[in-house]
Amino acid sequence: MIWTIISAIIVFSFGLWFGNKKTLHLDQITLRVCLVFSTILLTLFLLLRLLNDIGLFPEAIAGAFMASIYALVAGFLIGNSYGQYNSKLELGVIEYLNRSFAADTLPNLIALTLIIAGIARTSIFNDLAITPIRFASGLSIVGLGFLGLTLRLTPEFRRKGIVLIDRHVLWKDFISYKWCDENVLEIEFLYSDVLTSYRTVIPMEERVRIEALLKKKLIEKLEKESD
Repeated sequence: MIWTIISAIIVFSFGLWFGNKKTLHLDQITLRVCLVFSTILLTLFLLLRLLNDIGLFPEAIAGAFMASIYALVAGFLIGNSYGQYNSKLELGVIEYLNRSFAADTLPNLIALTLIIAGIARTSIFNDLAITPIRFASGLSIVGLGFLGLTLRLTPEFRRKGIVLIDRHVLWKDFISYKWCDENVLEIEFLYSDVLTSYRTVIPMEERVRIEALLKKKLIEKLEKESD
């Protein structure tokens, strides 16, 4: 039991470090990546099942292995959430955000539900025995909830830049904007020296507000470039 806990703590710490580095972004998770990852997981599961059937992967080792996997996932999610939160703080206060129920309130409610479900899964507040697998799996659900609280479906226009889900764009890299429809805004910016565009929905009643903000940022950018 003690070695199971120690190994889980070690991989959890590694997950925290790796997640905080933010080397993986949501837009990198393509269908091909999901298929490859699923194939690897399925192959690994079948291999471990075979080893278990022939006695080379006993229940004690299997339990420690699963606890470590859950701990790694929990560490990565919590570390990524912490990194995302700090990055947003560095970009300053929010100057505009589409705070509709579907885009803002509902995702937060789902994230809070995951956090509560994860805490319940750890068995901290019930009579079930707290085991490494149960605690680590609950912590991974809590981490998913934390990540959900730090990610938004709509862009966050902050004082120093724009947050696009889990990527950040400084105003100095903002190029232009245009309306593709009455309430569909497209912004163009440089990301890793590549011209990129992003579309988002803006309520009609807030169109004047967001236009004023973007024009202001473009003027400030031009003034800095001319100095």
